[in-house]
Amino acid sequence: MFSVIKRFGLTALVTSMVVGCVSFNEEDIPVGEVQNTSATKIINSSRSAEAGSLLIKFNERAALAFESAKASADVVTRSGIEPLNAALHEIGATTVERLFPINPKFEERTRKAGLHRWYVVRFDSSEQLEKAAKALAEVEEVTIVQYNSILSQQPSAVVPADIAPTTRLTVDKVNDPGFADQWHYYNTGSGIHEKQVAGADVNVKEAWKYTTGDPSIIVAVIDEGVDYTHEDLAANMWVNKGEIPNNGKDDDGNGYIDDVYGYNHQSADGKISWAEKGDSGHGTHVAGTIAAVNNNGTGVCGIAGGDGSGNGVKIMSSQLFSGKSKGNAEVSARAFKYAADNGAVIAQCSWGYDGGTMTSDKDFKLRAGAEYDGILYFQSVKNSDVLDGGLVIFAAGNDSLYMSGYPAAYRDFISVASTACNGMPAYYTNYGPGTNISAPGGDMKNHGDKGGVLSTLPNEIARSGYGYMQGTSMACPHASGVAALGLSYAKKLGKKFSLEEFTAMFLLSTNNIDNTMKNYVEEKYYDVYAGKMGSGSIDALRMIMNVEGTPCVNLPKGQLAMIDLRPYFGDGTLDVTIMNNTTDSSLIISDEDKERLGITNGPRINNGKLIITCEKSGHAIINVSCVVGGKEAGSDDSMGGRVTTKRLAIIVRDGHATNGGWM
Repeated sequence: MFSVIKRFGLTALVTSMVVGCVSFNEEDIPVGEVQNTSATKIINSSRSAEAGSLLIKFNERAALAFESAKASADVVTRSGIEPLNAALHEIGATTVERLFPINPKFEERTRKAGLHRWYVVRFDSSEQLEKAAKALAEVEEVTIVQYNSILSQQPSAVVPADIAPTTRLTVDKVNDPGFADQWHYYNTGSGIHEKQVAGADVNVKEAWKYTTGDPSIIVAVIDEGVDYTHEDLAANMWVNKGEIPNNGKDDDGNGYIDDVYGYNHQSADGKISWAEKGDSGHGTHVAGTIAAVNNNGTGVCGIAGGDGSGNGVKIMSSQLFSGKSKGNAEVSARAFKYAADNGAVIAQCSWGYDGGTMTSDKDFKLRAGAEYDGILYFQSVKNSDVLDGGLVIFAAGNDSLYMSGYPAAYRDFISVASTACNGMPAYYTNYGPGTNISAPGGDMKNHGDKGGVLSTLPNEIARSGYGYMQGTSMACPHASGVAALGLSYAKKLGKKFSLEEFTAMFLLSTNNIDNTMKNYVEEKYYDVYAGKMGSGSIDALRMIMNVEGTPCVNLPKGQLAMIDLRPYFGDGTLDVTIMNNTTDSSLIISDEDKERLGITNGPRINNGKLIITCEKSGHAIINVSCVVGGKEAGSDDSMGGRVTTKRLAIIVRDGHATNGGWM
């Protein structure tokens, strides 16, 4: 059984990795006790694997033996364990080195996670891989043998965008000239395609009123290399301040030489690249969606790119793919640990196995080996004051299948499906089991070039430095960007969340896709996709309100609405009386917010219901008073309850349901 691992951008570069299917139950093994037969220790297939190397997980005894040998030699080829030495001699091992380089600062947690037991064994490429794997699997001290599967690449196309300085305009206080074409951020319903639908976006313009990012939030783009010199990315790149550029030394002692903006894990010198023959600009495009610099009068916007004053989130390039050179399982595993040990709080992963190759979490866990261990390590590391672990976000895949691809589908990761500029599921997206949430990824087949996602590209690939791509690869960074924005706001408010708490808020910061599909009569979307696009379409403003702890109330545009507010006060059954607004202090909304929403009828409250008509899209904050512990407020003359006020966000959006936005 074989699988393909690839970038999930349909106009992006495609990669393939072959992985076999053998199950195991790996544990720390006491000395002298054999875990499994040699056959079950080999967890994947040798097909399309790199010649001359194997990934080996040793037991503790062997790991300590190699560490002892390393203490007295630069190059280690043998241990102090005779049966293991015999197997290494048989295959002609030339080096035995740790898969994850030693970083003294984090060695304790590395060992606790068992990552110190993963090694790369190298030998002559003429040696038969299956024979070498079998020889090592027969040794008691070996617990896992994994073929170093190759990630091969094929060239791909992008659609360059013409963003000339002469077209620079200010749109809603945003002066980046490309913002007007970034429908995926702010969709007015016109401008790119006749079927474009207002509100089919991530609603980030409203969220920017609260935060635009925070430089303490680091997002690792595990992908092609990110062009850290790009005019619209350079200011928001993570910089390893402990490293002196290009001096050939590991100045900060983290195990990597010259890793200033990140590291190219498949290059001999580790230098980040983005325009090698075969590169598509995929990593740079993904990075721009998350954190292109905002309000710099240049190019495009990023969801968490700041406001032009240097306060955007930071992008770390933990490079997995590079031109036509071939990465492997070794590279994939290492990329996650590097990100964790160097401060990343979000892992942005627009790649994965073909949908249907793996069909259960157990299947994925048992076959992923070193990569799985690396991802779990990333999740376990706290790199931000606001979150106690690392958030892992994957693209769901472009196979048009009724299931997400893996690793995205794994229950502890986030799987992102793709929508088009009309709010409908994109024609290529995976959906159904394993899919957690949806975001704009574009559809250039049905909506033209501008129906794709507009973002940054290396100048060597698109002369303008910008262009369109589509795919769940493009949906994924929208989700990562909104998550980064949410963490930025949490930092601003001084709030802290567990990984589980934040993930729950994130997955419930959505708009209803099903009702949108019901109203789209040209295609039978509803019958195919209803209830299968995760929790709904990610909404940045809802993310902000959830972080703040402010409930959101959906309102229809241009209609008289009567919204029952009781569910927003406790569970609606407590001794709480929502006050009718007989006084100005019973319901407070600013004149500015009234003007923004075009409020012509109301707002007023009667019998626990908000009565209001909004002629414009947008959001406003209202403060509603209630009496806790009685029907009337207490006074000097009578016993009563206490008056308290609850803050609510009212949201008016085009093309969205009025049922609260939940699926």
